[in-house]
Amino acid sequence: MKARAVEGLDPAAPLRPNAARIVQTRLDELRTLAEQALAPDAAEAQHDARIAAKRLRYVLEIVRPCLGEAAEPARRAAKEIQTVLGDLHDCDTILPKAEHVASLAAALRTRRARLHREFVALWQLQASRGAWAALERAL
Repeated sequence: MKARAVEGLDPAAPLRPNAARIVQTRLDELRTLAEQALAPDAAEAQHDARIAAKRLRYVLEIVRPCLGEAAEPARRAAKEIQTVLGDLHDCDTILPKAEHVASLAAALRTRRARLHREFVALWQLQASRGAWAALERAL
């Protein structure tokens, strides 16, 4: 998945306004993809949301000092989402190779369903905690 272009960057400007543009673009990207990834069978959207969470997390790790306290909870949230969606993607990758072993395929489908529920709950938890909203206010 190709990252969204960040509009309006100014190499001559201070770091903070450019960092805010990059973070906002990565956050918008994650929100859009995560909404699609909430569907249980949306494997491609779930993988893309994982990549978007990873991009947001990494940019927050770099620019956290200039964004203040709100950056850290958002970074942790992005990491948690990245991890659960990564584990879910592992199931998607292994499952086609395991279909001939019924017990293994069943275990992978069960694990995938549990991980999807975990992702949905985590996404809702982050929204209720206001991690994304606090980050946007800091921008």
